[in-house]
Amino acid sequence: MKDEIRSIAEQCSQPGPGMPQSALLQLRPYIEGFFDPNWLNNKLRYYEEWASKNSDPFLQRSLLHRPLGFNMLVASIWAARDWENICKEDPTFRPPMGAKRLASIASSLAVLELHAGQLLDLEARIHMRERLQATDLVWGVINELHTFAYFIRKGAEVQPHFLQKASPREITVRWQGVDIPVQCKVKNPGAGRLISQDVVTTLSCYIARDARVVGKKLLVRIGTTGPIRQDDVEFLRHQVSGGVGSGMGPALVTYRDRTFTVKSEPLSGQFTPESVQDYLSSFAFHVGMVVGEPTPDKNAYDVFVVVGIEAYPMETPWRSLRDSIKEGARQLRNGPPGIIAIYYTDPVSDFEALCPAPGYMKVFVGQLIDKFPHVGAVMMASEPNLQLPEGVDPGRVRIYYKKPWPFPFNFLPDESD
Repeated sequence: MKDEIRSIAEQCSQPGPGMPQSALLQLRPYIEGFFDPNWLNNKLRYYEEWASKNSDPFLQRSLLHRPLGFNMLVASIWAARDWENICKEDPTFRPPMGAKRLASIASSLAVLELHAGQLLDLEARIHMRERLQATDLVWGVINELHTFAYFIRKGAEVQPHFLQKASPREITVRWQGVDIPVQCKVKNPGAGRLISQDVVTTLSCYIARDARVVGKKLLVRIGTTGPIRQDDVEFLRHQVSGGVGSGMGPALVTYRDRTFTVKSEPLSGQFTPESVQDYLSSFAFHVGMVVGEPTPDKNAYDVFVVVGIEAYPMETPWRSLRDSIKEGARQLRNGPPGIIAIYYTDPVSDFEALCPAPGYMKVFVGQLIDKFPHVGAVMMASEPNLQLPEGVDPGRVRIYYKKPWPFPFNFLPDESD
């Protein structure tokens, strides 16, 4: 480990604010070192070719716009490299959200190497590389890295069993001489929901790119009575770019066995980082996204595109959460009380929204873990919302624990219920 990376890892192993902006210059090549260089270069070439026809550098830098199913880390590496190139001409250009997201993940990886470097032998690095490069596995690695770093920052000793291929255990936390097993579970985009935020983000960025090409600012409303599938995204994009629904009322469009409504209209306005959530909420969408560009004084954002899905589906995201808790409990059985760390790859601003009634999450999780003597707590976190410029650390951790307290005194931190 180079001295610069060691210094960053030591800083990120302590409670408090994150790393300085300059750390990204070291962290980008550091995390790239865990990839096969030929594989990475091929993926970056494909991504740039795709983006030349389907995206815009602003959308790539800020929102990691990429094809559905494409590896998020590759898009983040592109955003970081792009920032570095711009900084050669303009040193005042601040890292965009996509590059900062890479720095957050890379710093957790550096924390892992700092505290468990003796376990990162050749076999472990090959295993890590395989998972980082696999789109369907990379989210599991991100969850494990962030969970490892989280407990390190709390002052615990942490054993990363996930470095061993096919290990039935994932993490063990030692606190005051007591071993506490941790099992990590990932909720993929759209888990438990009919419409994934990942799908809405991709569709919104497509529409923003097409609108930018023709110099328009648009409010787009899409109505649906069911899920929006991957194939639907391209279809809906071309409907909007072709002017469907730009007349007096919504237009009915059908694709395969599904019918949608599409309505688009001119848009203007501004928002600030503090007001963007209220601004989007004012449209009363089931799920939506706003894309804006910084104003010249950089104190606000001009609205560029707002895309919202108007739907009233009967969703049951708590069932998906329940299944993950049950699976984690199965893995923890026959052992001491442990923790299930659940990570949502869609941004979740309020975990209460996953339950059928406000304030019900504590009751729901409490009743469930009471059935399992070997489950002491459930940790929940999510991907950050890249629309919000104030930070890109993983979404706020929430911990729901069994009563009476099942762990050594003063083990878990403030983010508890």
